[in-house]
Amino acid sequence: MVLTRRSFVTMAGALALAGCAGTSGQPDTTQQDDADGAPVRTRESSYPFDFITTLGAFDELVATPSEAPGTVETLSYTTHAYAIEATDGVDGVMVDKQLNVWLPGDFDPTRTYDALYLLHGTGGMQDYWLGEPVTATGDYHGDTTQNLLDTMHDQGLFGDVIVVSPTYYSVPEGYEIDNTFMGSMAGGDPYADAWPLHFWRELREDIVPLVEATYPVTADRDHRGFAGLSRGSMTVMNSGLMHCCDLFSYFGSFSGAWADVDSFVEALEGEFADYPVRFWYNGNGSKDFSLENHEQFVAQVLERMPERFVDGENYAWVSFPGGEHAYNCWALDLYNCLLAFF
Repeated sequence: MVLTRRSFVTMAGALALAGCAGTSGQPDTTQQDDADGAPVRTRESSYPFDFITTLGAFDELVATPSEAPGTVETLSYTTHAYAIEATDGVDGVMVDKQLNVWLPGDFDPTRTYDALYLLHGTGGMQDYWLGEPVTATGDYHGDTTQNLLDTMHDQGLFGDVIVVSPTYYSVPEGYEIDNTFMGSMAGGDPYADAWPLHFWRELREDIVPLVEATYPVTADRDHRGFAGLSRGSMTVMNSGLMHCCDLFSYFGSFSGAWADVDSFVEALEGEFADYPVRFWYNGNGSKDFSLENHEQFVAQVLERMPERFVDGENYAWVSFPGGEHAYNCWALDLYNCLLAFF
């Protein structure tokens, strides 16, 4: 298995807060040109997982519906709008929310399960990955994601796992916020950068306790994973690794970083020094506008924390040649994470 990586110049500065990517911790050994004439560097070593790096493989994965499909359930809860409270300096702003949970077709309440918490990106909601659409944009992939999970489970590619799909948006009634992708990029969401920074409180105080009170999941960090795409990956970085490393051992960053390296290192070498990261997966497409940001961030982290993150052991960088800021890459990131986690 050969993984590839190439630099890609950010194509839209105005979109800089919507996604990202990383860098390999290994030296480059060869260089050639891809079909577009851009340099492709080949990694020296491969990972001990059958990671998929070819976009066309996804269609084959979901071509045949499962004969024993899983189910998607919805949980409701009430929480603080933590990002709004912190930004506006107010208290007691409450919001009713929902999250979706995929359960495997052979789900058995007498067994115990690992839990992967999976976030959308800008403009998405809890329905982006799983469930029925609750937004008018039509940007949801519930059927496809469920088919992917069912197929992987049928093939025994992961063990007893449930997948939880929440949303970091907490918009109370009466707030005029355009958090669609284009609306957010145009300034219609004044809390756009605050959601990823403050989601950790809802995750810690509301979401994880709710899931663990409802399903037979193992309630310790080595049985929890947290992954997300684009601004959801920004949330994994800022709310997950930097605030909840005592709750999670596994992290997935799909097309996103946008975190301060100094604060990142300080958190992991300070408050969470005694909490090892079992695996940090990073994935991005070679044509994703977020690639440069993600590569630069990860390169600095690997340079400053060489013992904390070791390529091939608890860290991976996966590139999708020709991949853009799109679901067909993120679905493969999800696939790859489930191979490496738990």
